[in-house]
Formats: sequence, C-alpha cells, structure tokens
Amino acid sequence: MTLAERLRNETRDLHEQTEELLYTEPLKTGTLTPEQYRHLLQVHAVFHRELEAAIDRNPAFFTEYNQTNRRKSPWLTADLAGLNVSFPDRDSDLFANWTPIELLGAAYVGEGSMLGGKVVFHQLQKSPDLQPLLQDARFYRGYGAEALEKWKGFGAILASQKEVDHDTIIEAARRTFLAYHAVFRQTKSLNEALA
Repeated sequence: MTLAERLRNETRDLHEQTEELLYTEPLKTGTLTPEQYRHLLQVHAVFHRELEAAIDRNPAFFTEYNQTNRRKSPWLTADLAGLNVSFPDRDSDLFANWTPIELLGAAYVGEGSMLGGKVVFHQLQKSPDLQPLLQDARFYRGYGAEALEKWKGFGAILASQKEVDHDTIIEAARRTFLAYHAVFRQTKSLNEALA
C-alpha cells in the first residue's frame, strides 16, 4: 500500500469528524449563515498561516513542494477583508516543534482541503444569505483548473518519502486534523466572546 493510500485510509475517521465539525450540515442544506462562513474562513486562516510559517522555516526540505504557488493565506486575507474582518491575531504556533517529516503530514491535510474546495464552493452557493459575500470570494475556489495537477505533484512528494518515515507522516496528519478541531473551538469561543 502506498503512503498516499495509507494516509487516506488511516485518517479517514478524523477527516470525516473534521468535515462534520466544519458546518457540513448547514453547507449541504443551504442554511449556512454569514457568521458561520466568517468562522470557517477564520479557522482556515489560522491553520494555513501557521502551516505556511512552519514550512517557510524548512525551505530545503520543501523545495519540491513549491510553497510560493501553494499559499492560501493571501486568499484568506482577501476574503476576510471583504467581510470587514481582520486576519485573526497570531497567538500560537501550531507547528512550532514539528520536524519537516511531520510537516509533510500536516501539508497532506492542507492540500487535501483544496480538493474539496470546489464542492464546498458549490455548497456555499446554496445559502441565499451568502450570495453577496461570494462574488469576490477566493479561498474556496482553491487551485481551480490546477487542482488535480497540484494534487498529483504533492502525491509525487509523498511517493518519494522513505518507508521508515511513513508512520511519522501518518501520525502527523492525524494530529493535524485534531489541530483543526482545536482551532475551530478557539476561534468559535473568541467570536462568541466578542458578540
């Protein structure tokens, strides 16, 4: 079994839990509120900013990853600005002590989220209250026509990893899904405190 197959199989439970946490039911039923949409963007903003910062600290390892063409933070900054919401303050470093191999597991989660972006963007269109907010939205459009090519490129990076590191990468991906859960709860609490 390849590393990509193992990642998919061995993180499926946490992947599904994360999808449910991120307002899946309101997305599917077209009832997502502007507040929930803003919260989703904030969650992704914190996650991707922290992941990008950690990858930036390891440029030699991530040469093939080509971080410059994979940054999501600028899209999230623009989307939040369009809602008159500032980028969340940096109060933690989710990936501060992660090795490059562990960060590859985190990148798997981040890159995987781009594959689902088209589906989520389509689901966002179902919520009438979001229509005015989506005209210039960027993050959920993801990589657009380049999505499959970028995913294949990331798959090649995974395929080149030593088998001795596979378990570490998988465990890091599992920890990354849990990090998403923590960011979701933290940003939700902060929003509730400000309301």
